[in-house]
Amino acid sequence: MKWSLIQLQKYRGKKVPFEQEIDVAEYLKEHNHDVREASLVRVSGDITVRQDSVLINLVLDGTLTLPCARTFEDVLYPYHIESIETYVNKEEKVLDEMHHLMDGDKIDALPVIEELLLLEIPMQVYSDNIENALSEGNDWNVVTEEELEQQAIQAETKVDPRLAGLADFFDKKED
Repeated sequence: MKWSLIQLQKYRGKKVPFEQEIDVAEYLKEHNHDVREASLVRVSGDITVRQDSVLINLVLDGTLTLPCARTFEDVLYPYHIESIETYVNKEEKVLDEMHHLMDGDKIDALPVIEELLLLEIPMQVYSDNIENALSEGNDWNVVTEEELEQQAIQAETKVDPRLAGLADFFDKKED
């Protein structure tokens, strides 16, 4: 995803649309070990050339295959990322993370796209297929909210037999 500034100068002040598919699967797998697979990234948007900067509207679409946090099964995680990136020709014009320095007379959007994709990867995803999820283990088990409420009600009504005699302590009136 490189563009020559000289090539883009003839479109100064106009929006130049673009659409391309790129493969960043190896990069994502190398930099985030949770990524098992990545589809081709559909990159679209437009480029606007200004006097001292180039503005790129990016739209990234694709899917990642990540492990389920409960079962480690593959989960397809679709993403849609929209970003506006500005490329400037002088280092002092780089004001924040949305401003990038041009590489001579070329604009390379690939590092920005890779960074946006890495930031989009969630820490945990969950599979919709709950059947394969572990439901119990050594000293633990999964309960629903209703079961938890029932356990709380039973715990309230159950009185320790050693303290049963104290239950009526305040009900007795001394004359």
